[in-house]
Amino acid sequence: MKKLLVCIALCLPFLTSKAQEQPADTTGIQFLHGTYAEALQAAKEAGRLLFVDCYTQWCGPCKQLAKITFRDPAVAEFYNESFTCLKLDMETPDGVAQKDHLGVSAYPTMVFVDPKTNEVVHKMVGFSGPEEFLKRTVSGLTGNNISTMTARYDAGERSDEFMKEYFQVLTDANATDRLAQLVPAWLDDKCEAMLTDKDLFGYFMAYVNDPYSKPFRYFLDNKAAFEQQYTDRVTAIKESRIWNMHGRTYVAKADDGTCTLDENAFAEYKKYMKDNKVKDAAKIELATRMYLHECNNAWKDYITCGDKLINKYDVDALEIYNWALRIDKNCTDTKLRNHAAIWCDAAAREIEAATAALGNSGMMRMGPQATHFTALAQKLRTNE
Repeated sequence: MKKLLVCIALCLPFLTSKAQEQPADTTGIQFLHGTYAEALQAAKEAGRLLFVDCYTQWCGPCKQLAKITFRDPAVAEFYNESFTCLKLDMETPDGVAQKDHLGVSAYPTMVFVDPKTNEVVHKMVGFSGPEEFLKRTVSGLTGNNISTMTARYDAGERSDEFMKEYFQVLTDANATDRLAQLVPAWLDDKCEAMLTDKDLFGYFMAYVNDPYSKPFRYFLDNKAAFEQQYTDRVTAIKESRIWNMHGRTYVAKADDGTCTLDENAFAEYKKYMKDNKVKDAAKIELATRMYLHECNNAWKDYITCGDKLINKYDVDALEIYNWALRIDKNCTDTKLRNHAAIWCDAAAREIEAATAALGNSGMMRMGPQATHFTALAQKLRTNE
C-alpha cells in the first residue's frame, strides 16, 4: 500500500493533467452496495483501506463531489485500484450508527479506515476539485494524517513547524474540538507576536474560545493595540463571541436527557464578566438561559427570553432569524410558531426601512434580507 501511494504521489502531475485532457464521460469511482460492516469486511479481504464517502441527500457540495470529482478519470483510476469504496448516507440507520465512530460532523466528509482495526487513519472534509482531491488524499496517506500526526504529538513533538502542519491536518478534517484544545496552549508564549503576525492572530480568532485563557487575557489587556492593527470591528466581534459562547459551557445534559445550568459556576462567570466590565453581561445571562430552554425543548420559555432580549437589548437581525429557524424546526405549537412569525414581521419591516434609507448609495445591507424573514414568517404560520 505504501509503495503504491508513494508511486501515485510521484505520478500526481501526470494524473492531474490526464484528468484535464480526458472527456468527462466516465464511470467514476466504483462504490460497493451494502452496509458499512460488509464494506469493512470486503476491504479486509482485499487488503485495502476502506474509503467512505459520508454524505446526505440534501448536501449540495456532496452532490458536486459525486458529479465532478468522483467521475474524474484520474481520481476514479486511483481510487478503484487503491481502495474499497463505500457511499454512506449518514441519515440512514447505518449512517447514524457509524457517525460518531467515523467522527462526522459536517458534509461531505471522506474517511479512510484501516479494516484490520476499524481505526480512522485519515479524514477530509468539504468539496475539492479532482486535482486538489488527489493531492489531499496522497498527502494524508503518506504521513500528514490525523493518526500519524497525533502519534507524533503524543510522542512529544512540539516544534512550531510541526504544530502548524498538525493544525492544517486537523482543519482539513474539521476537528474543531481538538483544535480548540491545542491552539490556545500553543499560543501561550506567542501572545505578543499575535499583534504583528496575522497567521497567529488567525489561529486566535478561529480557535481561542476560553475567556480565562492566557491569549484572551493578553487580548483584553492590549485591546487598543489589536483594534489599531486589525480594526475595532474585527476585535469587537471576537470579544463578543467569546463572552457569549462561554456561557453555554455551564449547561450540562444529565443521563435522562434533561439539561441544567450550573448556577454556582455561572455566578462565578457573571462576577468575572463584571470584573472585566463586560457591558453586555446581563444580555449574555439571558441568552444563556434561552439556550438552556432550547436544550430542554422548553419553547414557551425560549420565546419569553427572546421577547426580553428584543425589548431590552440591541439584537441583530441574524440572531432573530436563527431563533425563528429553531422554532420552525423544533416546535409544533401553533401559538408559539405564530409568535416567532411576529418577530420575523417586525424584523422585515426594520430591514425594509434600513434598505430604503440607503437609497441609491450603492451600499448593500449584509445578512438576512426582508424577503428571508417574510418567507420564514409564512412557513411558521402555515406549519409546512
